[in-house]
Amino acid sequence: MARNTTARRWALALPATVVAAVAGGIALAPAAALPVAASTSTTTSTAAPVAPAATAPAAPGDPVAGDTAVANAPAAVQTAAAVATGTTVQGAATPAKVSVRTVALGSTSRPTGHASVSTAQPAGVPLAFAAAAAAEPGSAPRVLRTIASGTPFSAVGITWQRDPSLGQVSVAVRTRTGASAPWSAWTTAANGENDDRNGTNAIPLDVREGPGLIWTGDAVSAEVVVTTVAGRQPVDVKVDLINPGADVPATVPADVVTDGDEVAQSDPLVPAATAQPTPASYGNGVVKIYSRAAWGANAAYMKWTPAYAPKVNAVVVHHTATANNYTAEQVPAIIRSIYYYMAVTEKYGDVGYNVLIDRFGRVWEGRYGGLTRAVVGAHAGGFNSGTSGIGIIGDHTKVAVSAAAKEAVARYSAFKLGTAKVSPIGTTKLTGGPSTKFKTKTTLNLPTIYPHQSTSATTCPGKYGLDIMSWVRTRSKALVSAYKLGAVTPAPVVNKPTTKPTTKPTPAKPTTPAKPTTPAKPTTPAKPTTPTSPTASPTTTVATTATANSTTVSDAGVTVYGAGYGHGRGLSQYGAKGAANQGLDAARIVSFYYPGTVVAASGNPALRVRLSAVDTGSVTIAPAAGLVVTGADKRSIALATQAWTVVRSGTSYVVSAGSASFTLAAPVTFSGPKTLKLTYSKAKSDCRGGTTVTFDGTLTALVADNASRFVATMPMDTYLRGVVASEMPSSWPAAALQAQTLAARTYATAKISASRYYDVVDTQANQCWDGALSETAATNAAIAATAGKVLTFGGKVVSAEFSSDSGGFTASGGVSYLPAKADPYTLAAGSSATNWTKVVTPAQLATAAGLTKVTAVAVTKRTGLGLWGGRAETVTLTGTLSTGKATTVTLTGDAFRIKLGLRSTYLGFAK
Repeated sequence: MARNTTARRWALALPATVVAAVAGGIALAPAAALPVAASTSTTTSTAAPVAPAATAPAAPGDPVAGDTAVANAPAAVQTAAAVATGTTVQGAATPAKVSVRTVALGSTSRPTGHASVSTAQPAGVPLAFAAAAAAEPGSAPRVLRTIASGTPFSAVGITWQRDPSLGQVSVAVRTRTGASAPWSAWTTAANGENDDRNGTNAIPLDVREGPGLIWTGDAVSAEVVVTTVAGRQPVDVKVDLINPGADVPATVPADVVTDGDEVAQSDPLVPAATAQPTPASYGNGVVKIYSRAAWGANAAYMKWTPAYAPKVNAVVVHHTATANNYTAEQVPAIIRSIYYYMAVTEKYGDVGYNVLIDRFGRVWEGRYGGLTRAVVGAHAGGFNSGTSGIGIIGDHTKVAVSAAAKEAVARYSAFKLGTAKVSPIGTTKLTGGPSTKFKTKTTLNLPTIYPHQSTSATTCPGKYGLDIMSWVRTRSKALVSAYKLGAVTPAPVVNKPTTKPTTKPTPAKPTTPAKPTTPAKPTTPAKPTTPTSPTASPTTTVATTATANSTTVSDAGVTVYGAGYGHGRGLSQYGAKGAANQGLDAARIVSFYYPGTVVAASGNPALRVRLSAVDTGSVTIAPAAGLVVTGADKRSIALATQAWTVVRSGTSYVVSAGSASFTLAAPVTFSGPKTLKLTYSKAKSDCRGGTTVTFDGTLTALVADNASRFVATMPMDTYLRGVVASEMPSSWPAAALQAQTLAARTYATAKISASRYYDVVDTQANQCWDGALSETAATNAAIAATAGKVLTFGGKVVSAEFSSDSGGFTASGGVSYLPAKADPYTLAAGSSATNWTKVVTPAQLATAAGLTKVTAVAVTKRTGLGLWGGRAETVTLTGTLSTGKATTVTLTGDAFRIKLGLRSTYLGFAK
């Protein structure tokens, strides 16, 4: 595979306090088995389809700690492709099925048939702001009331159309578990607590607002009272009864994807088993975080494209204002309910908080986009950019924050601020707004860990949430120091080898050509030269504990030390960045990583891109003037400007829209308009994911392997516009982007073949391509600067492989233009992926080896080039079978890496 992990900032997976595994979710009885009270509404089912697990897309990374960044940039950089780092996945492979019943109430002036209206607060129903109501004795409350029964649920969400001038609205909810069961106590909430979650400060037109989710636990009936005491009343009030479903055990995505003659070894984000219900370690082990897959996120609900700030300058502490008496087993279901309420009901497209923390001290990934990145949340309107939001699950106006949750808040804060080199006890200037408290472009001097109420008109995170702030800051500072966050770790790699390598390894033949880079309008490539030592080279001290080839396995597991990310052959993406920062242009960068290659003209040939999401599926083409369809018999039909669905029927395709329908023998080609927009019948589960793609070119529907196949055809440079920004951060130096562009173009050119119906696949099996969504001005400029250029050797286009980070020493690709050699430019880039550590548990080792128990592990063969004798080629595990018989199992270095989710085979063990 050519990609083998693009440039991203990677989390360190290090030892930390073990957190209890997630228990199964609550079990809800089928509706038919429950007593049903009289229904007062028409039920709208919004159960989402089960979406496949979204593997982490290949997309821009962010500057690593220590990179120059504008500390308080008011606007985030909106990427064209979703980026995942750490353990980030969009959702679980088999997400829990969330079902929702929506009851429309209307307003007090125009109620629906499901609501009653009064001008007096019902007896015994409390107000969320009793003191404020008493202050306006002349005000007549306007009350909407309903009772919804018959559908099992565990959470209630009340929303209305967004109205900035809305009056004071109180919501009261009580529930019961059966028709004859007693009602619960009333739970109250008010508007203003959660009405400023927008992540980009640009409010979606259809966004809804409300007082926040109310967790009820198992129930079948809800009484809802919505009271407006003064001011404008809410309109289009709706009640969502949310059944978050029972937890489904997460599955681990396959590490090897086979696609005909395409064989791609994935480079999973840390660790490989991203969907396992165990937390991954971050910030040198200061915190462990459960992934979105662990709580059963459904990727189908996520309609938000991640945005990124230059860095995290502050942590904002919230409470979710939900119930406090939940069990550990209920937490995943609670998070799923919060996710649905924020993403779907309020239409913000995702969870607003970057992480959620339960009362047991467990930290859960919230908003998608990468735990090690400065992901813009939707938790503190106007001040979302450059802050990271924590949502403590519970209502801390009523109860104290648990000691475990308080510690978790401090640990996550230490991770985010420490790695960003921001003091947890310091202050920062944030410019933001508008919020419910401040106008646009307001600059505030705030603590780097501050409560939500500092920037919004809210009591969040409650009286008891405020009480922990000082302790959290002090504790977080101590943790930053104890875990050496923000400091340079001893490097298990060296800038230069002490002796010149004499032996050449016999590497496996690359299965997929890797991506070369393009210099900016190079005329003649610079001769490969030994680069000058980078001026900003990191420490060359070798970690003394990272030198063992073998180790015994203790109950605590094995500490693996490693260097780099990916196979290490050819271009190191972080190396390209480091070289560009040292003043090298694209020609010198590619000459260093691909010595002996020549930049040659290749023009702008047509490229055929197989659309993987709709293998065996169908597409719908958006209305486009001038659309023409042509069948195998060359018969052409002009199609009306409307949406057309294309579905396979035997060896033909049926093209239909409303009552119009045409059947044409395959292959069937759609052409005419410059731009086509397609909607897939199922979501793409790789790269950016999603169900739509827009591109300039033509579409062909054909039948291959007795299945439907769809291929988009376009000029090479049009294709690259949807690739380069997915492979390298567009904020990186122009020379690095041009080098990456040449890599991508050369890779794709080498794939062009008349022997099959497509040239490349739109996934990580080749290169991530997501059409117009992946375009940026900087990467398009790099494409233009290198137009028509590829790398050749001996007159042939090369297999220019590349990876994220070489670890300071590239690996041999078995050909002269892919040598193994010292790589000082990667070390100069300061990538957090250059040096890494991971603790592997005895159970993980046993699973990898297929043994009952593993007692020892050893690297038994290395390449002979680089630190520790080079990269691991074979690893032998000693242990016992289920019969008790002692045995050994030998894995290839790559198999060992993939099975254990390691970043590379350039590794050793602690003595």
